[in-house]
Amino acid sequence: MSTTAANVVDLKGGKYKVAKEVAEAEFVRLCEANRIDLDTSDMTEDVQKEWDSLKDDIVRDIRLGTLIVGEDGKPTYTPPGASSGFTFNAATGATFIAARAKQNDIESTVLALADMARVDRGTFSKLHARDFRACTRIARLFLADR
Repeated sequence: MSTTAANVVDLKGGKYKVAKEVAEAEFVRLCEANRIDLDTSDMTEDVQKEWDSLKDDIVRDIRLGTLIVGEDGKPTYTPPGASSGFTFNAATGATFIAARAKQNDIESTVLALADMARVDRGTFSKLHARDFRACTRIARLFLADR
């Protein structure tokens, strides 16, 4: 099951559009489709906390309906009120080259995002800060050494 528009439903008029269990399953499917290792048994306590926080934030984005996992496992983030979103492809060597091209961490992240979403890097500079952070969570997930 994917969180396509047909699967996004208003849950009792609340802010969430996707049930927690569905969102968690979608997170697993997203990771598996993009070859992201879900085994946390070898993580240190600090790394485990970071992973759990990242996972919880991405699951929340799925629950809100702003992040949808396509049939192919690619995540699409659509800012609230926007008519279209950003579909992120798996990171490649070119993504790492783009990210390492700059000394500034934010600019490196923007270059990686632009590569994965296949859009101009200036696109991300126009996003609301909350939407930018949501996109950077996807980058962190895709660029993690997992």
